[in-house]
Amino acid sequence: MPTRGVAERRSFSALLAAHLEELPARGVSRSVIDRARLVLPRLFEHLHRQGIWDVLSVRELHLLRFARHLAEVPKKHGREGATLSVGAQSCYLHTVRRFFLWLVKKGVLLEDPARDLPAPESLRLPRRVLTKAEARRLMSAPSRSSVQGQRDRAILEVLYGTGLRRGECLRLDVTDVDLGQELLLVRSGKGKKDRMVPLTRQAASALDLYLREGRLELVKDSCELALFLSKYGLRMSPTCLWTLLTKHAQAARIEGAVFPHALRHAYATHLLKGKASIRHVQELLGHQSLQSTAIYTRVHIEDLHEVVSRCHPRERRRR
Repeated sequence: MPTRGVAERRSFSALLAAHLEELPARGVSRSVIDRARLVLPRLFEHLHRQGIWDVLSVRELHLLRFARHLAEVPKKHGREGATLSVGAQSCYLHTVRRFFLWLVKKGVLLEDPARDLPAPESLRLPRRVLTKAEARRLMSAPSRSSVQGQRDRAILEVLYGTGLRRGECLRLDVTDVDLGQELLLVRSGKGKKDRMVPLTRQAASALDLYLREGRLELVKDSCELALFLSKYGLRMSPTCLWTLLTKHAQAARIEGAVFPHALRHAYATHLLKGKASIRHVQELLGHQSLQSTAIYTRVHIEDLHEVVSRCHPRERRRR
């Protein structure tokens, strides 16, 4: 039987602390570390309910039960009865795999119980993608005459005009903007990769107005580099971004919740509908795999179904 000291060193809490301490040195992004802080305690709590208190006792079956739990349990926030999206489940399970792979590499485990943990159902688009008309109304919702309106319009135009992820947008600094070339430097995207993305003219115009007027009113510290500031002059938080998006979506008469990622979906979908190359869209979105970008081609298939249903004589006779 292992001594108490050995058992304590391989306890979930001790291993989590050691894992979190090592992650920054391995160059992972802040979001990956934050996700580990969120997901792993949730996993440990689930294992405790199964009577598992030692990492050596974890088996693949226990992790499969956790994956099923993620797919079934309602979210704490959001629409009543809604569960975690497939994308969120995938991120959670990737965090679990990373943790157990680390345990094997550190010699804590001889075999990896998460090695064959299956990914959730293939990623899919939200049930409804913003139409071009809805996107136009949303972009026009913030007032150009107010400080916060100038900021909000710049944010919305950047999200819809570049397809940035929420974290990528909030991490932008003023030094990442090149209005002369109409470019944005996206730092530390997925996989810790930087990329340059072109700005639409509308996004560049909105940013120009915000930088010349709105941001000068919001900034409190001349050393603050964050591009998008809260009313307190600090870097905007995810909650603040979600709040402003919800407010303007309601003003634009858009039904249902609109999250930052909805603008990324709309960006990719509208580019592909405009005959953009899927390889170019992959590069713009910062996808490492073409498979991630390929989910947006579903829109074309739906369009084709609609055309056939409406125009083909065999379909018309059925109606």
